Amino acid sequence: MTEDREPTDRPTDDESEARRRARFGKLPKRFAPEELVETKDTEPPPEGPGEPPVRREWV
Repeated sequence: MTEDREPTDRPTDDESEARRRARFGKLPKRFAPEELVETKDTEPPPEGPGEPPVRREWV
């Protein structure tokens, strides 16, 4: 049975790429990882903990 089948020629990588490009068009440029994440500048954190509350201030 396998003798009746014709051998199929597999396309080379260049041919596959040309077919893919003809079907889907050119791929967009790649984005750098830093372009994918939105960043926002913030104030630096305080240097240390604030003063502890005095017992008189609890009431």
